[in-house]
This record gives sequence, structure tokens and C-alpha cells, in this order.
Amino acid sequence: MYVTIQQATKLTGKSRATITRHISTGKLSRTDNGIDTAELIRVYGALVDTLDASLNDSVTTHDASHDESIMTRDASLIEALRAQIDLLKDQVDRERQQADHWRNQATMLLTHQPEPPKTEQPTRSRLYEKLFGRKS
Repeated sequence: MYVTIQQATKLTGKSRATITRHISTGKLSRTDNGIDTAELIRVYGALVDTLDASLNDSVTTHDASHDESIMTRDASLIEALRAQIDLLKDQVDRERQQADHWRNQATMLLTHQPEPPKTEQPTRSRLYEKLFGRKS
């Protein structure tokens, strides 16, 4: 539902200057129809005032074919978003598996106890062997 700037000030509790400043800076978007109430909720949170009868009277009515085309567009958009969500879930699963793999690799490297080095017996020189004829 689209509202005027004056109606937006009542719904949000913000001043006219604040709303026009937010429109000019791009924080709040406005179309030829006015400001969408969903946009007001996105920027300012819950609305302060409920819509009164005069606001409801100013809302333009749409014919059935227009509503049907909107519903069809919304349904296709929902399906596209569901497909994108599924792709993102798969990507998150792959990232988690990869993180688990590398975490396991790091754990194996950090907890590996290398074999103690072999202590070699000091060998006597070959001269000793030649002189005495025996190995040590």
C-alpha cells in the first residue's frame, strides 16, 4: 500500500523534513504512487499509527487480471528464491565438509607424536677394529 509523505509522517512519527531527507539521500525509496508502507517498516520499524478510513479510501483498487498477474509473478519469484536457497544450503554444506576436513588434518598434525630418535651407539673407529680384530 502506498502512502503520501504526510501519511508517512503519521505512520512513523517522524517529521516531514526527516522523511524527505531520507528520500533524497536514498535511505527511503519513493515511487510515482508514493511511499510503500513496507518500505517505511523496513527503514523505521513498526508503524506508530494504524491506517485510518481516509487512507483506505485513497488506496487505488486494481482489477482482477492485474492481481492475478501479480500473484503469478510472486509465485515465480518464490520458486526462484527457493531454488536459490537450496543452492546456498548445498554450498554451506560443502563449506562445512571442507572445514571439517581441514580441522581434522590440523588435529592430526598437531597431535602426532613423532617417534623418538634412535640413539646410536658410538661406533669405534675402523682403526680399533684393525688393531684388535674385533667389532665393538
